[in-house]
Parts: sequence; C-alpha cells; structure tokens
Amino acid sequence: MEGGPLLTDWWKKSTKRFVPYLNISARLPEKPDQQMMTQFGLRGFPTFLILDSEGQILFGKEPYWRPDSPENLEAGLAEVETIFRLKKRVSENPEDKLSKAHLTLILGLLNPDQCSVAEMEAACKVEGVPAEVVGRWLRERSRIRFLEAFGPYRNAFSTGAEKEELARLRKAAMERAFTMVRDGESIGEDDPDFRAFWVLAFDGAMEAKDRRVATRCLKTYTDVFGVADRFVKGMKERLEELPVQVE
Repeated sequence: MEGGPLLTDWWKKSTKRFVPYLNISARLPEKPDQQMMTQFGLRGFPTFLILDSEGQILFGKEPYWRPDSPENLEAGLAEVETIFRLKKRVSENPEDKLSKAHLTLILGLLNPDQCSVAEMEAACKVEGVPAEVVGRWLRERSRIRFLEAFGPYRNAFSTGAEKEELARLRKAAMERAFTMVRDGESIGEDDPDFRAFWVLAFDGAMEAKDRRVATRCLKTYTDVFGVADRFVKGMKERLEELPVQVE
C-alpha cells in the first residue's frame, strides 16, 4: 500500500489481532497461491481480504476495502470480530435464534453470491436482529437475489466448466434476471453486475418470448450504455424477430 502503512506502528499493533498474509501476484510457474484470484472470485489487485482459518472470506470482497488507515482497518476487524462472537454463541447454544439470524444476515451480506435469499428473509423476521443489519439486507436484497443465480454461472465460467454445465447455469441466471424485471425488480446502475443483469434479463425475456420485458430491457440497457454498445445491435435485431404480443 502506498505510503507504507504496513510499516507503521498502528499497523504492527493491529496485527496482534490477526495473522497478516501477503500474496505477491506475480505469475510464476508452480507458485502455491497462483489460483487465489480465481478461487476467491477476485477481479483485480490490490485486493485485501480477511479470511477465517478455513479460508472463508469474512470481509473485504464487496464492497472494495483498503485498510490503509487505522479507521479503515478497524472497520473490517470490528465486522469480523462480531462474526466470531456470534459464531461462538451459536456453537455454544444452537437454539439461540437471535444470534443465528444475526450471523446469517452478516455472512450473507459479506458473501452475497453464496447466500440463500430464503434464509436471509427468514432471518430478517427474527425479533431483536439489529435494525441496521436488516436495513442493509433490504437495500441489498435485489442484488443478492440476482447473485444467487448469477454467481454460480460466473464462477463456472471463470474456472472453465463444461459447456453443458455453463449452459445450465446461464439459463438459471437468465430466468432469475428475467423474472426480477417482469416483477418490477432490478439492481442499481452503480452495481458492478448491472450490465450482466440486463443482458441476461433480455436473453431470459427472449427465451420466454416476452416482448414487453425484452423491450424494457433493451431500452434500459441502451439508455445507460448507448446505441454504440457492442451488444445493442444484436439485441435490436433479435427483438425485431420476436412476434408482437396481442393483449
């Protein structure tokens, strides 16, 4: 990190609370951690993550996190220490519904492409769960609902899965995006998966022969990315071939 935070007193003091690991992302043959970018679904570096002893991401992937100040580092550590406290409570008392629900929401928000929307919804309804965590879920629900279907497809694509498996997962992502748009739900324009969402929603609408939804998808996509975007021409041509629906 620029400015040398790794050598500062505040950083050295903070590392008493965790074990730092530095991965130099050089592409070298037989490098043991060469696949870390793919393994954790990362898109670039530097990327800073906090992992548990089993290698599960606890903090840092989404949103982008840079622990280059005491405040930023503390924000990540505080979140993680809350997780450890909740895990301990659940381990000691499996019937603790409040701690279990709180933990479900936090882990789901930290790893949206691995969470269950149904479990998150149920956790929200448990009395006593902090309102701030529930509010975060309500704001992120649409995005997480999409990632529940899109995440497996993206991961399979990045790891070079078989064509049949890719096709199956892509179809599931298409259906999820299409259903969301049809039901009046979408993700924010500032979301990194915004483009993928509308392309998949359009493809899902075409698969379902739903011209109304396909038209909306194309309009939204074109409004944001412009008529010169590489996908727009093909989308328009496909839409023109779709029969007009009679109300």
